[in-house]
Amino acid sequence: MKFDSPSRSGDRDSTSQMKAVSAGDDETPADRMAVHVVWEIGLLLLAGGVLFALTQSSGGPFADGGWTALTAALAPVVMLACAMAVSLRVGAVNLAVGPIALLSAWMFVDASGSGSAMALAMGLGVAAFTGIVLATLTAWLRAPGWAASGAVGGAIGLWAGTSGDPGAFSLSALPSTGVLAALAGAAGISLFLGLVGAFAGIRGRLAPIRDTPAGERHGRGGLVFLGVLLSSSLAGAAGVVAAWTSVPDAGAAGLPDPILLTVLALGAALLGGTSLLGRRGGVCGTVFASLLVLSLMWLAEARGWSFDPSWIALSAIVAGFLVTRLVEAMNQVDEAEAASTSRAGSVDDLRDEDPRDRSSGDTGQYERYDEDLADLGSGGDPWITNTGGIRTGNTGGIPKPAPADPFGASGAFDDLRDGYGTRFDTDRRYGR
Repeated sequence: MKFDSPSRSGDRDSTSQMKAVSAGDDETPADRMAVHVVWEIGLLLLAGGVLFALTQSSGGPFADGGWTALTAALAPVVMLACAMAVSLRVGAVNLAVGPIALLSAWMFVDASGSGSAMALAMGLGVAAFTGIVLATLTAWLRAPGWAASGAVGGAIGLWAGTSGDPGAFSLSALPSTGVLAALAGAAGISLFLGLVGAFAGIRGRLAPIRDTPAGERHGRGGLVFLGVLLSSSLAGAAGVVAAWTSVPDAGAAGLPDPILLTVLALGAALLGGTSLLGRRGGVCGTVFASLLVLSLMWLAEARGWSFDPSWIALSAIVAGFLVTRLVEAMNQVDEAEAASTSRAGSVDDLRDEDPRDRSSGDTGQYERYDEDLADLGSGGDPWITNTGGIRTGNTGGIPKPAPADPFGASGAFDDLRDGYGTRFDTDRRYGR
């Protein structure tokens, strides 16, 4: 017979263990930002060296307009690279940033006769509308980003091929202060989004998008929708700035090349440290990479190199593949570190410190105590075993003599124990 005490400690242990294990499974190891810091310092040094070489050449932007020409070309490139980086972060690469920039520039130029406010509203409005369509395809219909953006970009390309040229550009060129403000705004947005994306909580919320196969539900559709919409809006702003800073000749509009802009934006985003797999990225790398790629293209044109400078933008994409592999490899968590982190605070760690040897299994050592407690509850003394008048404990204690029987071996009280008791009962029964 066993005595089972009403205890809920086992239930509490199992519940606590289940909570600890489930909490450990949901935690995402923190990314190492040191690799981004080192890489961005290298990008800054490379961009500074190429820019210095460009200032010493006879061609390029410094031969025509100096720093104003550089900032006028750099501002839309930074916006497009930031737009591409945002879409990569949310796992829906936007390959339509170039076509969206072309569409916004076309609408901006065509509506320029109605004033700058109406032109800006048309240019940015059509980019936002396109972003809503693209975000709906990627977030709600769960289409892969490259497929949805490719379809949207193809549709814009077909429309641009049949729509003809926009109306004459009626606005004056954007002044130098406006160009500097556009570049500062583009760089500020890129740095702000990079800082926000550096928080572990934000990266943790983006982790399900990265880990879920395409087409399956990951529970982060709202983040994907906002990311794609922001990416398309930034691409539209880049198209407006590119058209406004290009001074038209004889009323002709300066429209950007959509394919070149897409290649340039993807190369700058990847070279800046944004991972192709999503979620991971740096802070200042997009701005530094945009400056580096654009300066290299201008340097190749100024030095008269024997190849098309557009190949530099394509080479930046290939180099970005290597940077992605570097970022992913440096963020791999060591197995021992991951095991210690996941077991931190686990109930199993407390049980491992139990002095009992759990490997040998249940030996039944405690069943004897349960039976003894049951005997104690029934009124007996479970700790005493009388064996031939010797008192011994169940636990193998020192033998002790049993108490003497008052009616024992002497026989002096046999009559009191046997005879008198019987006669007394008989006399009472018969009234004698």
